[in-house]
Amino acid sequence: MKKILLLLMVACVLMPFSGCTTQQEQPSAEQEVENPLNNLETTYFAETESKPISIENLAYDIQTGHFLVGTEKNNRIELYYPQIDTVSALPDGVEQTVWLEQIKSDFQRTELFRQAAMTFYVEQTANMTEEEMNTEQLFVDSRYRIQTANDKIISALYQEGVSRLGRSASYSAVGITVSLAENRALQINEMITDFDTLLTLLETDQFTPVPYFENETMPFSQLMGTMPYMREEIVEILKNNNKRAMFTETEEGAEILWENRVFEWYLWDNQLVIVYIEDGYNHQYAIKLENIRDIIEDSFYQNYIEV
Repeated sequence: MKKILLLLMVACVLMPFSGCTTQQEQPSAEQEVENPLNNLETTYFAETESKPISIENLAYDIQTGHFLVGTEKNNRIELYYPQIDTVSALPDGVEQTVWLEQIKSDFQRTELFRQAAMTFYVEQTANMTEEEMNTEQLFVDSRYRIQTANDKIISALYQEGVSRLGRSASYSAVGITVSLAENRALQINEMITDFDTLLTLLETDQFTPVPYFENETMPFSQLMGTMPYMREEIVEILKNNNKRAMFTETEEGAEILWENRVFEWYLWDNQLVIVYIEDGYNHQYAIKLENIRDIIEDSFYQNYIEV
């Protein structure tokens, strides 16, 4: 009985917004207007679906959680994210303090994935007034895929679309890689030691383009010619964990005025994937880790990649 009660505690703690599901669900169709994003299919996700990540031999389960955002009057949108469950795998007879500590750990990991699911939605609605949120029809398509899952890390990719009625849709990607030992999101500047070399590999097309929607992804060398950044700026953006930042000097030093996402990253089994974010689209490029081993921090490789 104690185990059942604690499992119920896990569900309540991890899903304070609306509850959780054990299988992928489709967003509820309560809105009067059909969501124009519902029928989107991507070559990329079709490929990952055909080769799903196995978690059978791991000490945890990954379920699909969902929560509601928006207002009660309108635009109640469901967003989906991975929900980590190690508690149900614990043996009978484990002390209650161990159970409670594991509940806390599962919550911390899951919260990181929940926040990642919010990223693009928050970006798209940040400048909407309360009146607009109450009166304008908003559509959201939220999908995620687990790209790596082992005893050290879980790496996930979110593909999301947001559309306001009568306006064109915007699409974006969010990547997150979580350390299971530390319950925190890992940063790319912890992993890569030489971003100039990384960019050289990208601009000489050593990375393989990953298909996006129905289109083939252009080589990075061509994409780079369309970017509004000088090469030196791109290196600095990568060093700054993929964000372009605007700083201001104060008496206490430099402060960030604003940041915007330019790149994302995630680990896809034995590959590093770099995602370039532009208005309405994203472009993904993958390279095998063995091909960049000389610019991966040794401690990072040992702690998070080497199995």
